[in-house]
Amino acid sequence: MSSLLILGNSIRQDDEGRYCLNDCHKASGTKASKRPGNWLSAGPTQELISEIETATQVAVKTIEGRNGGTFACKELVYAYAMWISPAFHLQVIRAFDVLVTGKVHAAPAVDQLNDPAFLRGTLLTYTEKVLALEAEKAEAAPKVEGFERLANSKGRTNLREVGKELKIGSTRGIELLREVKWIYRDGRGIWKAYSGAIDRGYVEMKYTTFKNSSGEETSTQQVFVTPRGMARLAVRLQLH
Repeated sequence: MSSLLILGNSIRQDDEGRYCLNDCHKASGTKASKRPGNWLSAGPTQELISEIETATQVAVKTIEGRNGGTFACKELVYAYAMWISPAFHLQVIRAFDVLVTGKVHAAPAVDQLNDPAFLRGTLLTYTEKVLALEAEKAEAAPKVEGFERLANSKGRTNLREVGKELKIGSTRGIELLREVKWIYRDGRGIWKAYSGAIDRGYVEMKYTTFKNSSGEETSTQQVFVTPRGMARLAVRLQLH
């Protein structure tokens, strides 16, 4: 299978075919402010991820370790490239075209590059998009703060406390978890977690021990929402 090349840089893929955003950032040659983490924490990006994942696709995954990184689906690679710059966005589009067709795009005609009208129009388009992104950034600031606060919190949250943490009430918190398809009741009426939510790192199933009415110790599995899951729910509430 051919690898994705952007400006001569090979872009790694994980086992699910997602592309490494860190490699894309390196290929773009831009500053640290354009790192994937800054883009992923923005409200519009979280909304896009939510839309993609409604089809049960895990859109983005972080792999720890020396050869790890943040890996994202193709749609997010396009969006990230556009956030970096229109010029880099074009390079990414062409790189994917080459990957699919095997044909390299010809360079723009010299007369087009020397055409003042063409360059002026390109500059105006770029400026408009920069202004739009700045407006989105300002609007998303409170959402990003909430995301970072919860994502950096320690420990896990049990189901009864989710709504309290989000200030929507315990009952509504559990309803929200069901709406986003993170939890469900099994045949015995016990809360269980969907495997997709576990894979995304939003919830975990942990064994807990308690004493029953007879004083005997009993172990059972319990669902907990991770700090990442709490952050995701906070952003979802602010976006909706």
